[in-house]
Amino acid sequence: MALEFLRDLWGTVQAQFSLVDHDDIVEKQMDDSLESIVEQARRDWVNAKTFFDNVVDPELVDYAVYSIEAAERKYVYLLNKARATRP
Repeated sequence: MALEFLRDLWGTVQAQFSLVDHDDIVEKQMDDSLESIVEQARRDWVNAKTFFDNVVDPELVDYAVYSIEAAERKYVYLLNKARATRP
């Protein structure tokens, strides 16, 4: 459980600070179903909240808050998009 959390957290951190071309990421996401993209965004949001709950370094608190807000906004956006495309 802790190992899975750390892998997800590391993936989230890498995605936010990655220097990779974002077009590759968009193409990959287009291959996935919208439901799986929404679910991944939800997991990222949960991981960001868990990181905030466990952060011990005061210098990381601002980053943790930013991560929660960004992940939540992404999740809500994708959720609304999924609802709008539903027949």
